[in-house]
Amino acid sequence: MKKDILTMGFEIPGFSNLEKDFSSNISLMDADIIAISPEAISPNGYGWISFSSGGGCYDVSTSARFVENTKHLKKELSDMLELGKTVFLFLNQKQSFSLAINVTSPRKGHNTYNTTSSSNYDFLPINIGKITSASGEKIHFFGNQLFSDFNKKFGHYLTYKAYLENTESSEVIYTGKDKSKVLGSVNRVGSGYLITLPQIEYENEKFIEYDEENDKDIWSKEAISFGNSLIQCLIDIDSKISLESAKTPIPEWANKNEFSTKNALLINESIETNNRKIEEITEKIIQLKDEFAKENKIKDLLFETGTPLEDSVTEALITLGYEAENYNDGVLELDQVIISPEKHRFIGECEGKDTKDINITKFRQLLESLNADFARDEVQEKAFGILFGNPQRLLEPKSRKLDFTEKCKIGAEREKIALVRTSDLFEIIKYLRENENEEFKKNCRDAIYNGLGKIVKFPKIPKQ
Repeated sequence: MKKDILTMGFEIPGFSNLEKDFSSNISLMDADIIAISPEAISPNGYGWISFSSGGGCYDVSTSARFVENTKHLKKELSDMLELGKTVFLFLNQKQSFSLAINVTSPRKGHNTYNTTSSSNYDFLPINIGKITSASGEKIHFFGNQLFSDFNKKFGHYLTYKAYLENTESSEVIYTGKDKSKVLGSVNRVGSGYLITLPQIEYENEKFIEYDEENDKDIWSKEAISFGNSLIQCLIDIDSKISLESAKTPIPEWANKNEFSTKNALLINESIETNNRKIEEITEKIIQLKDEFAKENKIKDLLFETGTPLEDSVTEALITLGYEAENYNDGVLELDQVIISPEKHRFIGECEGKDTKDINITKFRQLLESLNADFARDEVQEKAFGILFGNPQRLLEPKSRKLDFTEKCKIGAEREKIALVRTSDLFEIIKYLRENENEEFKKNCRDAIYNGLGKIVKFPKIPKQ
């Protein structure tokens, strides 16, 4: 039997026509399945009012429309579920909205708004549990047979933006590393099912192509294949879960061993054994992914900027034998305070540029940091400065032509500040991650100290 699907806030590649707008008050009567992402549930319009004291709310008319749209969707979903239909809810971040119920004007030119709070989950006809916004990719499949094909095909596209707690009345599909944090569940509602799942994320670069003839973006063949597969999976889940609900639930007494064949008991034991193996393997994969991410963090030296670059530089310095950490006392913040085994003290600043070289702005900031650090009562001797630069960070290192501007180089020579290209630092750290060589570490530290006033030239990496 053909199944009709509608989506809201959830665009299936190749099937954009299925997506309906939250504010349209559309009837869901003709749909057998609906897939919703709460990301689409928000007040529509430009009716935001900012308060002079900070914060704000949506105006009365915008708020009233949102409340009405929410009530309408809630009623439509409730009717669907009572009729035995299926709702897929792809969990997204929980958002709260301040809505104006009414407004008064106690004096001319001043409005007072009576407000209430609402969220992008208020359209749900049932309580699915406590919803907490959190993001990540460590998702554990609980082995529910109905979702095994979905997990096989789309498990690697899943990422979570929220988790559920206190879901005792639901059947778990996915959890986080902490099994009490539910990322997917089956909820029986009336004669239908409300199924929560993590978000599905795909790469737009692979799924969208440019149609030169019609001057517009179109779905790629890969995207359409993905969309077809996803729709079929949702239909299959709906069909199987509907079939199961038509059967009489097994009475508790019928689960006793005396009513099972020996073969059934062996099969069940095998299932439990394999589920334990799956759990062990899943835990191992999570551990390996953590180790992989940690090991790959040195790559941030090649292409990152901001805090990720600062963190990778700090780790690199520790690998070289320095003591290094960020400093922030609420007044003064320093990217790195660095102390070498030779008792040389440095202040480090980091900067990454997409397409340009490292300019004088960050250099001046480093000078200010050095002076502010020296002004602290506990500092008796002025530190040396190191400017870590990642110019043209989006290019492969061998293709980069720029490093530091001429003004930076002149200033560094005058102020005796070391200039370090983080791409050079990467090669050093990569070698030291693979080889224990204390002498080479010392030579690298000497290169930085002796390189004060210029671009640091690290020693050649020993032949392996």
